[in-house]
Amino acid sequence: MRVDDGTVAAASLSAALPPALLADLRVAFGREVDARLPHLRAVTDLETAQRDAHTIASAAWVIGEPVIAKLAREVESGLPGGPVAELVAALERYLA
Repeated sequence: MRVDDGTVAAASLSAALPPALLADLRVAFGREVDARLPHLRAVTDLETAQRDAHTIASAAWVIGEPVIAKLAREVESGLPGGPVAELVAALERYLA
């Protein structure tokens, strides 16, 4: 499914995956978030934080988490500024 800007809707990606695979990907995403979150909580290395935001954004689209994906893209392109605190809060909610 395409949205107005020509991108594929996150819901269509996750809906196309078998449920067991999606569940496994969500678990793997949680592990990735857990490993990368410290770099985003305290941005001390800009390149690492940008790479982590990029990885989180890409994976979030695949598993159907468009809010996290959009925030992560904004952080990736806006570092050292951008909505870092919002992204961290959304990731912490995901892990809870």
